[in-house]
Amino acid sequence: MRCLKTKDIDDSVYQFMIKKEVEGKPNKVAKVAGLNEFMRIYYARVKEVYQ
Repeated sequence: MRCLKTKDIDDSVYQFMIKKEVEGKPNKVAKVAGLNEFMRIYYARVKEVYQ
């Protein structure tokens, strides 16, 4: 159960982690994959600002 309120970006990362868990990945692997996805989204948004 999720207690935190999230925005769209957080929800997409959370859904990505759920997808990885459903694929059979261990919990830690799914979290690292979610972190990687978040960093890619964050980097893309920062890159847009400075270009």
